[in-house]
Amino acid sequence: MDQKFTSTRLGTIVSGVALAAMGIILFTNPQSAMLTITVMLGWVLVVMGIVSLASALTRWSVILSTADLYAGIVELLFGILLVNIPGFFVTWIFILLGIFILVSGLNSLYGANALQALGLPSAGTAKVGAILAIVLGVLVLFSPGLFADTTMVICGIALVYSGIVRIVDGVRMPSEHRA
Repeated sequence: MDQKFTSTRLGTIVSGVALAAMGIILFTNPQSAMLTITVMLGWVLVVMGIVSLASALTRWSVILSTADLYAGIVELLFGILLVNIPGFFVTWIFILLGIFILVSGLNSLYGANALQALGLPSAGTAKVGAILAIVLGVLVLFSPGLFADTTMVICGIALVYSGIVRIVDGVRMPSEHRA
């Protein structure tokens, strides 16, 4: 079965404008956007928790209803926490990311030292990359808010770029794709 996906010129331009608008919001106000996204995720988890709990209470199967009951409780509680203290979770996500980058850099440094022991010429480059990863991990670990904002700004720039590309694609779209 062949399905042909066609997009309209107007739809492409409107989606480009929406992407660019979201990008501008992320770029100009990264902290509020980050907290809003976290709160929205929290509300999604609250709704999913309520649905899971309702499903657990209406099922006849003991095994499935027990799994839904536990999943619903965890989703509901975690969602409530995300809604009530979103800044805490944003900070912890970037602290965990800093730890991951730091451990990855240390692991890379270990590998670079092994390359140096083998006398391979690429050991110096590998060592520089590992040290940069370690420094980045430490920076993210000790300043998670700064890197969270930077991440949102970069996402905003990427969305603005994607939106502009979609708008240009819509304007250049052949006439048979017009709305």
